[in-house]
Amino acid sequence: MALKPVSISQLNEYISRILGTDPILSNVRARGELYGVKYHSSGHIYCTMIDSFSRIRCFISRERAAGLRYQLADGMEVTVTAAVSVYKKGGMYSLNVKELEAEGLGSLQIAFEEMKAKLDKEGLFDPAHKKPLPEFPEKVAVVTSGTGAAVRDILKNIQARNRFVSVMIVPVLVQGTGAAAQIAGAIADLNRNFDDIDVMIVGRGGGSPEDLWAFNEEIVARSIYNSEIPVISAVGHEIDFTIADMVSDMRAETPTKAGVLAVPDISLLETRMGELVSRMRSQLMSRIEYNRMKTENGLYNILNRLREKLKSESDRLEKFRIILETNDPRRIMKNGYSILSDDAGHMISDAALLETGEEYLLTLYKGRAHCRITSLEVSEDQL
Repeated sequence: MALKPVSISQLNEYISRILGTDPILSNVRARGELYGVKYHSSGHIYCTMIDSFSRIRCFISRERAAGLRYQLADGMEVTVTAAVSVYKKGGMYSLNVKELEAEGLGSLQIAFEEMKAKLDKEGLFDPAHKKPLPEFPEKVAVVTSGTGAAVRDILKNIQARNRFVSVMIVPVLVQGTGAAAQIAGAIADLNRNFDDIDVMIVGRGGGSPEDLWAFNEEIVARSIYNSEIPVISAVGHEIDFTIADMVSDMRAETPTKAGVLAVPDISLLETRMGELVSRMRSQLMSRIEYNRMKTENGLYNILNRLREKLKSESDRLEKFRIILETNDPRRIMKNGYSILSDDAGHMISDAALLETGEEYLLTLYKGRAHCRITSLEVSEDQL
């Protein structure tokens, strides 16, 4: 018996209902190569998946497309989780993609490399932009989970190394939906409202690549780049490397190392200061001893010069004494000579200057005598 004919619309509706209720076709996983990738202005993505023998159309909704971390392109090998659906008007079936993973490098690695290339081209990794860390910070901000092991490790190391630094904890989500926005917002808020922050640590403890992904997001990278406060990134373990590490001013291999990089070790500084004080004291004592010896030598040289000068002057004085003694008039007068002078005390050595009847003073070796001239004998000859 022949079946009653149905309309094409009814047929497509029936096929759609069958496909939608099939447990396998409503949640199928398929692998293939993308072809004809088209990003529509509506936000949807249209493409075709092909292999060596066949092809099938694919549809990715605007909501699911927004969650992709990388750009789709022709030739990309992917694995999709999708539901087989029928486009009733056109009578064509396609895959309504729920999840998509790139083969080869993996979807996260592809997204990482694309973001890295984009930001590198814009200069966000330029070493010339990186700010030096302060040598002696007074206040450190830590942007991380408020309950994770990372914040405990950072606090422990900072407090063990430097008792003078205050620490401000800024708790944020570090994975999952909204984590990147919270991290970026915290960095911006610290720059805007806390001018007493000297350095900032941004990070979290270890985890899977998916767990660490918030630190690969563009919004976090740009917030770190725009930060006026120096930023130390501390994401995961030593082998983990994120976009935040590349754009930050300093990368710490672990949150523990971040505490070491952020503040100086006061005990080491105190030891070093003690060594410097000891060295300065030693140098000062050496300098004092040197100056003492130099002063003593100077005094010795001065005394020697004074002695030589005194000896020279003494010899000169003795010479004058001998000359004076040799030419002392009293010595001559002792031999019978005398000095004749007038009332004014002028010595007279020429008889022509005398006047008869006048009195004169006669000075002898011993004593004086007043005499009056009674006669004169003037001679032109000189002895």
